[in-house]
Amino acid sequence: MKEKFTITGMTCAACSAGIERTTRKLDGVVQADVSLMGECMTVEYDERKINREKIFAAVTGLGYGVSDYDDNALKARKPQPDKLKKRFLISLLFLLPLMYFSMGGMIGLPQPPHKLGVALQAVLSAIVIAINFKFFTSGTVALIKRTPNMDTLVMMGSGISFVYSFVATVLLYCGRLDTHFHMYYESAAMILVLVTLGKWLEEKSKRKTGDEIEKLIKLMPNTVTVERDGEQVKTAFSDIRVGDVLIVKQGEYIPVDGKVVEGSGYVDRAAITGESMPIAVQVDDEVTGADIVKSGFIKVLAQKVGAETTLSQIVKMVKEAGASKAPLQKIADKIAGIFVPVVTLIAAITFIVWITATWDIARAANYAISVLVISCPCSLGLATPVAVMAATGRGMSLGILYKDAEALQKARDINCVLLDKTATLTVGAPKVTDFKAVQEEKFALTVAAAIESRSNHPIAECVREYALTTLGDISLPDVVDYEYETGKGASATVDGTRYRLGNRRLLGKTAEKETHDLEQAYSKQGKTVVFLADESTVLAVFAIADTLKVESKEAVQTLQSRGVRAAMLTGDNENVAKAIADEVGLKEYFAEALPKDKTAAVERVRAVGGFVAMVGDGINDSPALKAADVGIAMGNGTDVAIDSADIVLSRGDLRLVATAMDLSKATVRNIHQNLFWAFFYNCIAIPVAAGAFAFAGLSLNPMIGAASMSLSSLFVVTNALRLTRFGKKKEEKITETENIKMKKTMKIEGMMCQHCVAHVTKALQGVDGVQSVNVNLKKKFAEVELAQDVSNETLTAAVVEAGYEVKKIS
Repeated sequence: MKEKFTITGMTCAACSAGIERTTRKLDGVVQADVSLMGECMTVEYDERKINREKIFAAVTGLGYGVSDYDDNALKARKPQPDKLKKRFLISLLFLLPLMYFSMGGMIGLPQPPHKLGVALQAVLSAIVIAINFKFFTSGTVALIKRTPNMDTLVMMGSGISFVYSFVATVLLYCGRLDTHFHMYYESAAMILVLVTLGKWLEEKSKRKTGDEIEKLIKLMPNTVTVERDGEQVKTAFSDIRVGDVLIVKQGEYIPVDGKVVEGSGYVDRAAITGESMPIAVQVDDEVTGADIVKSGFIKVLAQKVGAETTLSQIVKMVKEAGASKAPLQKIADKIAGIFVPVVTLIAAITFIVWITATWDIARAANYAISVLVISCPCSLGLATPVAVMAATGRGMSLGILYKDAEALQKARDINCVLLDKTATLTVGAPKVTDFKAVQEEKFALTVAAAIESRSNHPIAECVREYALTTLGDISLPDVVDYEYETGKGASATVDGTRYRLGNRRLLGKTAEKETHDLEQAYSKQGKTVVFLADESTVLAVFAIADTLKVESKEAVQTLQSRGVRAAMLTGDNENVAKAIADEVGLKEYFAEALPKDKTAAVERVRAVGGFVAMVGDGINDSPALKAADVGIAMGNGTDVAIDSADIVLSRGDLRLVATAMDLSKATVRNIHQNLFWAFFYNCIAIPVAAGAFAFAGLSLNPMIGAASMSLSSLFVVTNALRLTRFGKKKEEKITETENIKMKKTMKIEGMMCQHCVAHVTKALQGVDGVQSVNVNLKKKFAEVELAQDVSNETLTAAVVEAGYEVKKIS
């Protein structure tokens, strides 16, 4: 059985290592993994030998809190009370007068009598210790349970300083000690205050690593408008149920995954997919939770709510990835597990060596305490997890979802990318790319639309949609004697004449040479040819193909420019494969590849030293995705492919493959920097604190040691936070370029056919400042992209002059 629990009270890597070690020792526990950043523990255990109550008891016995893990991914993070901040500020109020009494005399400030000053120092130091007594309770419990942590080091450093000084104070009042004997009350207090300050700043920085997730969660409204029994009522977001119809107005976020059942508008999907431009939606279009309606009004039928929504799944995936452990973390965890005992031993040896060499107990105590408080297991333990959490959060905002920390680490090593064709390189939806009418165009399209209206074949749908879009709103003639021949096409009678609509085999001897030449020409371009003919003549030719995504060529060029080997795997025939490969710029491709062939291709490349990423979207790609070193699924693909992958590109943009590799490299580089600093800091700081360089005049006191330890952890966290800025400069540059452009949408009446589309396009392109025009005949609108500001009146005048009416411009 495998369960996940929330763990509270951890302060450093030694804490998580101690919990892991204790839990793994329990009889019946197979595996236990604790995430310091995720504040959780995953335990796999045999329920016949041990139950969760015993696991809870083991954790609470160490002084930590444990509870069931909340799976609600969309639950906002509770605002944390600033306990550390309050502790620091209150402690500081008592530390300042303590510093005055202990060191004020060095700079000539008036002081009370010596014995009274020492007594005041003892009282003020005791108050600071009482305020920060949590270090002592946590450190003592950890020591008793043989899982010492950072609190143990702080407790020992501060406690020894105070006890040593208190004993000296008693001896002073008894007249058995010289008045010049140095006390360490200020060190005992300063250690606690500086460590508290460091933990407060560290906690603030660590919480920033989850800001990207929190931004998404906060998009969900507290209340929504639901239509029930014809009335609009307000209800809590948590009360939405499948089947509810939600009212979403301009400026509001869509709270569920569903389908538009009424209305239309433009929605911004940047939160989920990272796409910068809003897209048009109308009845029957799918929408996703966290989409924002930029303009218009829609009613959405809720199909997925709560934990089933896309947003919830993404947040859950990112949280799990952030809490997972990268392979690089293993060595750091092993060192953190023995760090505190080793440091304690070094401190003891330091004291013995100095007391033996000098017989100066004050000096020996100074060096031993400095060793205890300067050592930092936190920087070692945070080096990897804080970087992983920052990177997975940033990846999510870019549209890249890493399943776990291992996938994040591995992506940097990719040197070969194998690409599926359909819906990866191409759009995944065939459409008519070429149309040629031998006779009257409108008549041919009308007959084709009428015949294909009787079929649900994908090619039939392409032809029908193209014909109806071109023709506009018309009534189709009746079709009788409809017959479909598998692998050939359809025959039917329209207005008393028999027509055939299909491939060359369906036409038989009709215009045999002409159809053969056309089919060969289009086939070389990777296109499927559909002929419309009557009993003796070819009336029209449709060429159909799955077109290349606009970003595919750029994505392939980017990979190739970095020396990454790229190849295409497809189940399509040689002609289609070659046409797409040539168009996208790929020199290597494998045609007519079955799922087992794709897997074999992955294994062949790996056998010759390739570190392979397989990019795909379908069920047939899942074996290859599993076999690859890194499986990358397109977010618009099947659930099976997504489940098989290590990385998911949420908006299906192939350019994100290179971005995923770059983010991986940046993360691993950041982790190496953090680990280097953690090792370097401790290797240098501990000998200095122990007085190894005292002969050269280089030594530290406990206060400087405590400050150094706090700054070390803060450095690691701050360095990792740089990952939250990954790609921001590039984004800002792109945004600046896009902001120069402006898009306007024009609702136009009077367009009836493709000739009308051509007239409107030509009229708008003739306006100074218009960069591009996209006219949609079916939806009766034109999208105009402007390179400079052009008034609505100017655009309207151009369309009216062409003979059409402008209803609205937005």
